[in-house]
Amino acid sequence: MKQVVVSPTKPLVSTEIVDVEIPSPGDDQILIQVIIASSNPKDFKHLYVRGISVNSGDDVAGYVHAMGNHVALTNEFKIGDRVAAFHPMLTPGGAYAEYALVPAATTFLIPKGVSFESAATIPLTSMAAALPLFRRQELPAPWMKRSSNEPPLPLIIYGASSALGTFAVKLARHANIHPIIAIAGSSASYVTKFLDESKGDTVIDYRQGPDKLKAAIKAALKGLNVYHALDCFSENKSWVPLSQVMSPGGTVSVFQGIEKYDELDIPSNVRISFSLVGTAHTGAFLPNSPRQPADPETVRGDTEFAYVFYRYVSRMLSTGEFEGHPYEIIPGGLNGVRTGLQKLQRGEAKGVKYVYQVGE
Repeated sequence: MKQVVVSPTKPLVSTEIVDVEIPSPGDDQILIQVIIASSNPKDFKHLYVRGISVNSGDDVAGYVHAMGNHVALTNEFKIGDRVAAFHPMLTPGGAYAEYALVPAATTFLIPKGVSFESAATIPLTSMAAALPLFRRQELPAPWMKRSSNEPPLPLIIYGASSALGTFAVKLARHANIHPIIAIAGSSASYVTKFLDESKGDTVIDYRQGPDKLKAAIKAALKGLNVYHALDCFSENKSWVPLSQVMSPGGTVSVFQGIEKYDELDIPSNVRISFSLVGTAHTGAFLPNSPRQPADPETVRGDTEFAYVFYRYVSRMLSTGEFEGHPYEIIPGGLNGVRTGLQKLQRGEAKGVKYVYQVGE
């Protein structure tokens, strides 16, 4: 089969299409015939940090081609099923290929009426949003929806129009977490439709500068204490002003593993919590990850959470209550991966995810 190897060349990544053997699934794995692959910024960022070249795609949608012995025994999947999956990062069998190897636990059925393109935008980024909300910050999961009679539970999402931020908004809404303070820029129009103004949800433009942004957040909170925030941008010290509007004891989740998050301007009574999406597969932080959890036991359950989460996503897709992210098809199939990743590096993805029609 053919697969793409991505290399961290400067200034932009380069790719090479190579021939490799079709992998065989292990007991708990599924081999997917890839129809659509989707890109994420980590597909090149991780390579620069580690200085490696690899098939770095982790969002995949296609047909079940083969499955391991344990998977077959569950009768959950069958050959020919339409599925999407989150591939374990930097491991063999990535999404930029004609066949991808994925764990059954992070694979879900694509309901009728949902396209492969839309489904491929969901796996990694939705999990990256879910883990900080419902595991690191222990907010109630969407399938354990809060009662409307409970008091307001404010949530700030910085970078709300990004794929990560938009999935966080969608999931918070399903969990009945309000008010949502969605901080976005020029691409805010898509995320706005998921907000509920009657529950205090609002959009704030980050481009007005840190001081005006903080004042706007406080005004939107209308005196409510805020203990939960996600910094889906996590660059240029964006977490610092965000931390300064939090109530004592609050938590800001961040996503960049190359930062220390130890700026003196961060209030001492606000916690900066690093979130690593790979714990959905490993149940553990990497040894060099910043802001290690105080109790590793709290991370081990991420693998079981991921299993339940993806079944929930599949059901919500089938009822029309959940959807993928807007996407742009980069032409050329596997030959288009270099173009898509370079467009991501140049910051050209405004409110869309790039997808590749590998099998169409």
